[in-house]
Amino acid sequence: MDHSFCEEHLLGLPEYYNSISSLFIIFFGIHGLMNRTNETFIDVIYASLAIVGFGSTGYHWYGNIGWALFDEIPMILTVFYGIIYTDNVYYLIYKNKYVKDNSTIDLVSNSFTKVSELGRSPMLPSVVRLDPQPDLMPKYNQRLSTEDVYNKKRNLLFYLFLMCFFTISNIMSDYRLIFPNIFTCVVVYLFYKINCILQLSDVFIKSQIISKTHNSFITIGLSGAIWACTEIMCQHITSYVFLLGHPMWHFFIGHGFYNLIQVVFFIKLHDEKYKIKYNSFYMLQIQMNADNNNIPLVL
Repeated sequence: MDHSFCEEHLLGLPEYYNSISSLFIIFFGIHGLMNRTNETFIDVIYASLAIVGFGSTGYHWYGNIGWALFDEIPMILTVFYGIIYTDNVYYLIYKNKYVKDNSTIDLVSNSFTKVSELGRSPMLPSVVRLDPQPDLMPKYNQRLSTEDVYNKKRNLLFYLFLMCFFTISNIMSDYRLIFPNIFTCVVVYLFYKINCILQLSDVFIKSQIISKTHNSFITIGLSGAIWACTEIMCQHITSYVFLLGHPMWHFFIGHGFYNLIQVVFFIKLHDEKYKIKYNSFYMLQIQMNADNNNIPLVL
């Protein structure tokens, strides 16, 4: 057995409340996976989140080491996938923050040339007309410097190494008890990376997502703190009210993580043709503006 949660301490196995509430995590993962605007890596993250919910359901029902790893390993993978994706978005917007709509870029020399000047070039055929079309020009079209490229690759190697190290060390009995502490540190780092890209974003992006991002930070952090307190207090005070802490964590970690993925993807899109808003369940949805419905969805 590999189990010592509050519900098991008070009611024994299976843990009905914890198992049933884990289904919320599956729901949020599947719901995110069904979003038509997703790109492949976003689908990978949402699919991993759904697998976390499946493993958590089995772990709280049976309480053995096999189901514990089925719960914890997908948790590790999902949060590191989020970090890797967020880091990639950071580098996408870092060098392109100052790209102007009325300019294009020479990808060889990284020099900017005004479109109007290109239109007067004698080397261009007379039938070609290059007028400024700000709405059609890509926001992220600047190449990273050599240093940034290597920094990005170094970070990727570092994250994958930590992901593997964390996964393998968690299997060792001597380190299993510190899993919650290490996982909390990794989640805090993900919050930090999301906050970094939030600070780099322009006014248009910030106006739509800053409060939504902070709401997710708060709900995840607060529910995690409540869960930790109920688990600690449950060892000393046998009150059934403490059974609510863990199910609350299951709901808000799934809900909050779903919303944060939507926020990061919206920052990457950086397109005024899209908007992000809450639905009736306070889940964020990326949608096209009404006047852009004829534009193909992101694949």
